[in-house]
Amino acid sequence: MEIFGQVVSGLGEGRFFVGLTPYKNKFKELTGFKPYEGTLNVKLKHNFNLDEFNHIEFDGFEIDGKKYFGGKVILIKLFNKHNNFVNCAIVAPKKTDHSKKTLEIIAPIQLRKFLLLKNSDVVKIVI
Repeated sequence: MEIFGQVVSGLGEGRFFVGLTPYKNKFKELTGFKPYEGTLNVKLKHNFNLDEFNHIEFDGFEIDGKKYFGGKVILIKLFNKHNNFVNCAIVAPKKTDHSKKTLEIIAPIQLRKFLLLKNSDVVKIVI
């Protein structure tokens, strides 16, 4: 399946959460790559329901009495306008401030830099 969306700025929280050791280790276990500390946000025209696809669920954890939520992951390929791509994953945390139209994508590299992406660029997601 192919989905198209636009690159948008995030809330700046992805770097913090992906950088937490339990998340980093879990994402490496589930995706096969150590994630870059940050996410790429892609806005779709319609709501996205991860439950319609073959996803992997992960549990939350606690650090110093603070609870961090689990979520779901689905493996994808992300393409830029030049048809260059990176194997990545959509991460859907159980608790998020994003709408169901915004996807958070993790990858082993900084996607904006590697795929030369800027806000409003259209990307293709292949599931």
